[in-house]
Amino acid sequence: MKKVQLQKLMNRRLALPILVAVGISLSMALVMSKSPPNHDVQDALITPVNVVLVQELPLRAQAVAYGEVKPSTFLEANAEVSGRIVYTAPELESGNIIPAGTLVLKIDDTSYQLNLARAESDLAANRANLQELKVEEVNSQRSLEIAERTLKLGEKELERKQTLVAKGTVSRSSVDVEEQNVLRLRQEVQNQTSQLSLFPTRRKVIEAQIARSEAQVRDSKYSLERTQVTLPFDARIGEVHVEKNQYVAGNARLFDASGLDQVEIAAELPMLHVAPLLRNLRPGSDLVPAPEELPKILLGLEARITLVGGPGDNEWKGQVVRLGGALDSTSRTLSVVVAVDDPYGEALAGKKPPLFRGMYARVELIAPSAPALAIPRRALHEGRVYLVEDGKLRLRQVQVDYHQGDTTVIRAGLFPGEQVIVTDVIPAIDGMDVSVSSGQQAVVVNTGGTLQ
Repeated sequence: MKKVQLQKLMNRRLALPILVAVGISLSMALVMSKSPPNHDVQDALITPVNVVLVQELPLRAQAVAYGEVKPSTFLEANAEVSGRIVYTAPELESGNIIPAGTLVLKIDDTSYQLNLARAESDLAANRANLQELKVEEVNSQRSLEIAERTLKLGEKELERKQTLVAKGTVSRSSVDVEEQNVLRLRQEVQNQTSQLSLFPTRRKVIEAQIARSEAQVRDSKYSLERTQVTLPFDARIGEVHVEKNQYVAGNARLFDASGLDQVEIAAELPMLHVAPLLRNLRPGSDLVPAPEELPKILLGLEARITLVGGPGDNEWKGQVVRLGGALDSTSRTLSVVVAVDDPYGEALAGKKPPLFRGMYARVELIAPSAPALAIPRRALHEGRVYLVEDGKLRLRQVQVDYHQGDTTVIRAGLFPGEQVIVTDVIPAIDGMDVSVSSGQQAVVVNTGGTLQ
């Protein structure tokens, strides 16, 4: 029994290695019988791209600035005389438009009428004094002439008596009497001469009094005229600070009025955007203009004005009239003053409002067109462009002049006729093979937008 069990155990131990050996043999046979994998030969990878052809195109540099609308003519009416307001025009209300020459306000003029009457009375009295002096001077001149003639007669009579006294015909006492008479006549002539010499001085005094009286009359008339306030131009009334029966002192604020003929917008233009505008205004010149020449050059800019937050897409045309006083050191902006004529003439009720004081406007400054190398902004990659040259992608560094909307103007690094890739190539390797997609050779450049 034990021998049978031992035989079975030995048979099991021999069967396991045999099975393993058979399995390995079968696996090797299967591997050896399997055919090798096929390897297909493929061409090198070629990336399709879209391109634009670089050309020199006419481009109008544009820049946007913002500013507040202000009337070119603005009146802050102040009282030039003091007194009680006795009249205000019914139209003198904020927002009303009043034509030029309208009497809008009147101050009580009673005291000014009295002052004028007194000044005119003093003037008349002084003029009468001058006339009286002239008559008195004429009479004094005639009296002097009579005194001189009388003196001559007296001197002749004295000479005659002195001759007779020598002959013994008349007494010495009669000669003495005649001599005393001559001395009296000479004194009279001297008095008349002295009196006449004073007339020029007296005349100057009276003439000075007349001049002062005339000045007082003019001043009284001026003050009297200032009691009535009339509008010097067609105006839109702003804030009104007084009302009827109110007493106002001199220089008190009465009302504000804005002219209707023209408004101005002091738009703040970043200095970064000034250079491209100047290059279009002065094509071919890279010289920085002198400060005194800059205002004249910028007058060539076209201006388009729209309201910020205004209704619709209303637009006004304007012109650059001058520059601001100085460069803002904080914001680095230059104030460009743009004028719009007849801002009320194009107003349409409910559609296009007039431009009036306090509105906030967007000013688009547009330079005349000038040739420029412009490419789509998406074709620029960190200061480089991708070009197609002989079926290869080439990387090239370029010098950017400025960006305008989705357009980039190239200052240096590109030449007309070159192909610029506008497709995003990832990764972009210099010298890699590319193929230009058909129909993508046309130049597609948007010259709109504004400087950035």
